[in-house]
Amino acid sequence: MTDPADLTDAVTDPDAASGVSPDLRDRYLALRDEVARHNRAYYEQDAPTVPDDVYDRLARELRELESAHPELAAGDSPAQTVGGAPGSAFLPVTHPTQMTSLDNVFDDDELRDWQEKLARSLNLPPEHDDFTFTGELKIDGLSVNLYYLGGELQWAATRGNGRVGEMVTAQVLTIPGLPQNLDGLKGELEVRGEVYLSRADFAAFNAQAEELGTPLLKNPRNGAAGALRQKDPEVTRTRHLKAIFYALGKRDGVPAQSQWEVLEWLNSRGFPTSRHAERLHGLAAAADYHARMVAARADFEFDADGTVLKLDPLALQEESGFTSRAPRWAIAYKFPVEEVETVLESITVNVGRTGKLAPLAHLSPRLIEGSTVSKATLHNEDYIREMDLRPGDTVRVRKSGGVIPQIMGVVLDRRPADAAPFEFPTHCPVCGHVAVRAEGDANTYCPNPACPAQSFERLRYFVSRGAMDVRGIGEKLVTQLLEQELVRDAADLYSLSAEQLAGLERGGDKKAQNILGQLEASKTRPLWRLINALGMNHVGERNAQALARAFGTLDELLSATPEQIEAVPGMGGIIAQSVTAALADPAMRDLIARLRASGVSPEAEQVSRTDQLRGLNFVLTGALSRPRDLIKAELEAAGGRVTGSVTKKTSYLVAGEDAGSKLARASELGVPVLDEAGLAALLLERGQAGTGAEPSSVPTSSESAAES
Repeated sequence: MTDPADLTDAVTDPDAASGVSPDLRDRYLALRDEVARHNRAYYEQDAPTVPDDVYDRLARELRELESAHPELAAGDSPAQTVGGAPGSAFLPVTHPTQMTSLDNVFDDDELRDWQEKLARSLNLPPEHDDFTFTGELKIDGLSVNLYYLGGELQWAATRGNGRVGEMVTAQVLTIPGLPQNLDGLKGELEVRGEVYLSRADFAAFNAQAEELGTPLLKNPRNGAAGALRQKDPEVTRTRHLKAIFYALGKRDGVPAQSQWEVLEWLNSRGFPTSRHAERLHGLAAAADYHARMVAARADFEFDADGTVLKLDPLALQEESGFTSRAPRWAIAYKFPVEEVETVLESITVNVGRTGKLAPLAHLSPRLIEGSTVSKATLHNEDYIREMDLRPGDTVRVRKSGGVIPQIMGVVLDRRPADAAPFEFPTHCPVCGHVAVRAEGDANTYCPNPACPAQSFERLRYFVSRGAMDVRGIGEKLVTQLLEQELVRDAADLYSLSAEQLAGLERGGDKKAQNILGQLEASKTRPLWRLINALGMNHVGERNAQALARAFGTLDELLSATPEQIEAVPGMGGIIAQSVTAALADPAMRDLIARLRASGVSPEAEQVSRTDQLRGLNFVLTGALSRPRDLIKAELEAAGGRVTGSVTKKTSYLVAGEDAGSKLARASELGVPVLDEAGLAALLLERGQAGTGAEPSSVPTSSESAAES
C-alpha cells in the first residue's frame, strides 16, 4: 500500500500536467478501475471477487492518493461514492437522507488517530479522551432503510448508491416481526439496519444446494443479498432472513438524545437490535470491546467483519458531521482476517448414501479461528477443475461463515513443477461401477444400489439423530451388521434378535436389550423422521419436516403428484421430481412395506393449511406453556404473521402469565386477547372454516388472560 508520506516524493515531473508523475497517474488510474470493478462485483452483482481485507486496503490506498493529490479525484471516483448503482429489476426509491458508508481502521494506533481527528472536528484538543461511544458489531449483510410516514410503513429499500436504492418492501417483510405500524408517531422516520443470513441457514442452504447440484452460496452476505433481490417474496421467505437495526435517518418525534437511546427506542418498538451492543467510556474501553468481540467472533450467529464505534451523543454527531462518503463520528474497526496458507496433501473421493461421489481435500493441519483444520469439502468435479486444485499445491484456507473450512484459491507461484491436475474418477471408487452424471447436475453418482458404501451410509443415516434416532447403533455396529450379513437394509434392523446383537464384538445381553428397546421406540417417531431416514435425494431434515406438515401421513405422501409436492413451500420442481421418482421406485416401495410389516408406524403430522390464518396479525406476550418460537412457527406455517408490537392492525394478542404492558395496550386499542386455549380454538375454527371465518366469530379469552 502506498504510504501517503511518500506521495510527494513520487512526483518527479514538476512540469507534468497537475504536477503528478506519469507513473503515479498510471497507478492511480489502474487502482481506480480495480476498486470500481470490485464495487460492482460486491454491491451490484453480490459476487465479491476478492476477500474483504484485500478490498479494504485497495480502497484505502485510493482514498489516500486522492487526499494527497486532489487534482486526481473525479466526481465518479469509487473512493467518493457509496455502495453501487441500484439494479433495474426493482423500482428505484430515493432515501430522504443519504445512507453513508464507514471509514475503516485496522489496529489500536489507527483507532487513536481516528479519535484525534474526531476531537479536532469538534474543536477539542487532539489528546481529548473523554468521549462516550456505543460499540456494535459490523454484520456482514445487506443494508436496508425502512421509511415510515405518520407511523405507517411506506416502503423498504436497499442502500443502493446511498441516495437511490431498490424497493424491496415485500421481501423485507418476510422477516418475522417487523412492525408495519408505529402507533402514535407523526412525521417522517427512517429506520436503518442490516439484513443477514445466519451461519446455520447458510450451511443448510449449501448442504441442500450440494445435493441438488445447484450453485453454492459463496458466503452468508451473498445469500442475504440474493434472497432480498428475489422477485418472488415467497422465495425470499424460504431463506429465513433476519435483521438487526441500529440507526435512524429522519427521526421526527423520536425522543432519543444518544445512539444508546436510539437502540433502546428501536428495541421498545419491536425492531430487533444487537445483544452485543455496549456503551463505552473512553478509547481504552472501546479498544477492549473490540478485542473481546474478536475473541468471541466464532460464537456469533452471523458473520461479522468488525466492530462499529459511534460517538454516543447525537448532538455531537451532528456537530462533527460527515465527509463526502462517511460520518466523522463513527468508524469500522475491522477484524483481522484469519486466512492461512497450507498444503493440499491429497484429494480422496467418498461415496454417500445417495451414491454421490464426494471429493474431500486433505490438508496439512493449520489452526484457524481457534480450531485445527485438516480437511475441506471440494463439492464436485467442476469445483476442483474451476479452481485448478492439484495435490501438492499451496492453498489459501479460511472458514466460510465462520465455521466451514473453505479453500479460497491456489498460491500459483508456489506450485510444484510436477503438480498434475486431479483426475476425477470415472468409476465408483468402492464398487467399481461406471459413474454417471446427469445433464444439468454438477454431481457425479454411482448408480449401483448394491454398492457397499451406499449400503453403509444409508443404514448409518437411517439410525442417526436427525432421522430415526436409534441410540446405540453407531458406525462400528453398522459395519459389523453388514459384514456378517445380519442386515441388508433398514427394514432388517427390526428383525434382529437379542442373541444376534449380544454375539457381536463388544456386544452383551444388556447392550442388546438397550438397542432393541431403542428400535421399538423408533417405530412411532414423528413422520418427518421416517421421511428423512429414507435417504431420498434432496431431502434433509428441513424438507422432510415441510413434507410431513404438507401431507400429514405417509400414505398421502406416497400418493402425491409432482405438482402437489412442488406446491409445498421450498420444494421446487427438481426436488418434487426427485421425491416422486424415489417413492415410486420398486425397491423403495418394498423397503417401506417391510418397515410397516415390522411395526414402523410413524406419528401423523397435523397438516398445515397455509391460508387458514392468512391476513391475521398476532403478538405473543407473557409466560406461555410452550416455547414462543414453536408457537410462532405454527402461526406462520398456517399463514399468520407474528409481530413484536401491539397496534391497531393486530388481530389477536396471545397472552400468557405476567403479560404486562402489551396486554394493557391491547385493551386500550380493543385488540382481542387469547389465552392458549383460545388460540387452539381459533386454529380449530379456522381449520374447519378456511379463510371464510371472521375473527370475531371465535370467542376470545380476554378475561382469563387479564386475570392471569
